[in-house]
Amino acid sequence: MSISSVSPIATYVSAIKNETTAAETYAKVDSTTKREVAAFEKDAASITSADGLLKNYSALQVVLGAYGLSSLSGQTAVIKDLLTQDPTSSTSLAKSSGNAAWLAFADAFKTWGQNKGSSTVSPFLTDATSDVLSTTYTATKTLSVSSILPSASATGQTYTTAPVTTYDANSDAHQVALKWTQDSSNPLSWTVSAYDADGNATIDTNAYQVVFNEDGTLASATDMSTGGAVSTDDAGTIALPISLSIVQSDGTSIQQSINLDLGTPGGKSGVTMAPVSPYTTSTASPSQIVSLTSSADSSTTLTLPSITLGTTSGTNQTYVTAPFDPNEATDDANGTSAANRTTLSVKWVQDTSSPSTWQAYIIDPYGTQVTSTTFTTSFDNTGNVMQVNGQYSHDIPALQAKVNGVTYTVNVQPPKLSTSSLTQDSTLTSDSTVASTVTGVNINTAVSQFELTQYENSDDMQDNGVGNALYFTRKMTGVTTLAQLMSDPTLLKVAETVAGYDPSTFGTLDYDQQVRMLKDKVDFSKLSTPQQIQQYAERYLAMLQINPQTPDKPATMMDLYGGGSSAEGIAALFGVNTSSSS
Repeated sequence: MSISSVSPIATYVSAIKNETTAAETYAKVDSTTKREVAAFEKDAASITSADGLLKNYSALQVVLGAYGLSSLSGQTAVIKDLLTQDPTSSTSLAKSSGNAAWLAFADAFKTWGQNKGSSTVSPFLTDATSDVLSTTYTATKTLSVSSILPSASATGQTYTTAPVTTYDANSDAHQVALKWTQDSSNPLSWTVSAYDADGNATIDTNAYQVVFNEDGTLASATDMSTGGAVSTDDAGTIALPISLSIVQSDGTSIQQSINLDLGTPGGKSGVTMAPVSPYTTSTASPSQIVSLTSSADSSTTLTLPSITLGTTSGTNQTYVTAPFDPNEATDDANGTSAANRTTLSVKWVQDTSSPSTWQAYIIDPYGTQVTSTTFTTSFDNTGNVMQVNGQYSHDIPALQAKVNGVTYTVNVQPPKLSTSSLTQDSTLTSDSTVASTVTGVNINTAVSQFELTQYENSDDMQDNGVGNALYFTRKMTGVTTLAQLMSDPTLLKVAETVAGYDPSTFGTLDYDQQVRMLKDKVDFSKLSTPQQIQQYAERYLAMLQINPQTPDKPATMMDLYGGGSSAEGIAALFGVNTSSSS
């Protein structure tokens, strides 16, 4: 390499400002990069095993390049061990090597490493932004209520919370909501029931009478199934027990208890009522879910008002109306228990293959057998009904359902979809937390990283060292130890050069000698900010102008540690065997 009239430092400073765009442009004109990216994007989502990836040359090259491991391309045994061994195990190749790049690679494919090299779902994610493959949550123990119910200025009012996601012991999600119904004669008394807002009847039938003081604060609660008062817990709060029924793989069910924390009696938090004069007034929480209604003339002819089901851009959406007892007045007068009442909801389900189409039918959210008619509606891009049952029409047919020998008719007003995101009040919160997260490989991110690597390794970028400087700038963030730096051939080459060593001769030394020579030469406290890293990269380019190096292919891991050419040789450097076992 000779001193050029065009300064490599100037080229580097210019390139770093817009490297991603330059790499994307390079990928469109370089035939190899273009071909391998196209093949990877086509096949990635269908690859579900380490063997499948190893057999797909283009996909493997993209993945290795994305993680800065192109030097391992021919080391099949090493790659297989990284893909099939649990990276959290101290005996795994990735963990025992102490190689940060290997560990990052193995961790990205942890779902294979922890399942003997395969998975039912591909670790490659098509989501444009996320690399989360799966998340598990702790089982929900408590749901906390924070609502202001309508005031005592009227009777017979209702309020329904927005659903909240709860998790069972298997980390399966369930949507739970609460419906509150005010007594028709005592405005300070309400009945509250929790229900499965997915319409899958996972919440057992429940009903509690909750009474408030005249100032709107919580007074007491009674279990309507037993008539027994609900005592305050050790924290002084009223917690109503509900039960989640979880169906196991063998068809049996187990119960999971969840407490509804209503707050402290006499307290201002939790659930309260909007007080009336002379007490300070407050605004009641707006009801979040629509319910069926009945007329005074008939308890079997019901109406579903017009509702907003979801959004025009959403997928896998559902909407379940709040539980409705069409015989509520009679049931209340007769003291009919919650378990013996008829409860109806209309469930809407979005078609997964045709997102503009929704299906509607009647259910009992607590699981009683319902025989229901059904219809479909399709919406245009403005969210208005365009088709009914596949025909262009705005006329919505009535739904009919038979429950316990009684036929109910629901007249449905035309629903709609929102063209913007929907927001709901968070009046119900769960205590579940993230237990663990399994990440995968985002296809878009992998392609972007591979394109950067290909651009940096192109002849034009390697001839003057700018490619290595760009790579160093991109990768050094987060590198805080000499071991991490030395595990990456390009980072090591930059550090060797700045330290005044010739990489071609430095690489012939054994690892311990390299460590001794570099430990006092690389000050990581001066490589902790983007500006410091960029200045270090510029020093590298300046050193190349003084002591030119002959560009060659990036050093392999064998070159770094003076190993042999076999896969067993490189692994032996870390005291492990490449058994290709998990």
